[in-house]
Amino acid sequence: MPVKVFGLPTHILLLHAAVVGIPLACLVVIAVAVRPAWRRRFGIWAAALAVLVTGLTYLTQLAGERLFNGAPYLQKAAAQHKSLAETLVYFVGGMAVLMVILVLADRAGYAEHHAVMVTITALTIAASAVTLVRVVQVGDSGARAVWGGITVSGSAAHQTPVGLVEQ
Repeated sequence: MPVKVFGLPTHILLLHAAVVGIPLACLVVIAVAVRPAWRRRFGIWAAALAVLVTGLTYLTQLAGERLFNGAPYLQKAAAQHKSLAETLVYFVGGMAVLMVILVLADRAGYAEHHAVMVTITALTIAASAVTLVRVVQVGDSGARAVWGGITVSGSAAHQTPVGLVEQ
């Protein structure tokens, strides 16, 4: 994977899609899991979105690793972000797997087995909620790594964000 695309870090380009896609997938999965009628109608699409976002998360992580390894000035500033971000794909992937299981169980006729469906639904909703929390933690740590040294004031003084180099 290239470190840069059109002169911009690939990680930065991909993470904007992930910042929108992951929370959107989590909310869609929760909505579809809660409503059995929606699950039958939109479940396959919600599962597909969750799987797609898992791939996007993995690509974003790969691009982030390339950026981190290629920029020595990021080693200290982004260390916490890197350690949190390395786990995000597991959270998103877990949510996707549970959504696929929920859709398959619903289509296989387990709707009559109330306890089974309630358990799978509860696990799917919990995984989505935990994934939402984790993506906020990862995003916050990334924002702090890049913008942590910036102070907002009324002055027009120019400051360079930590990790960014003026040219």
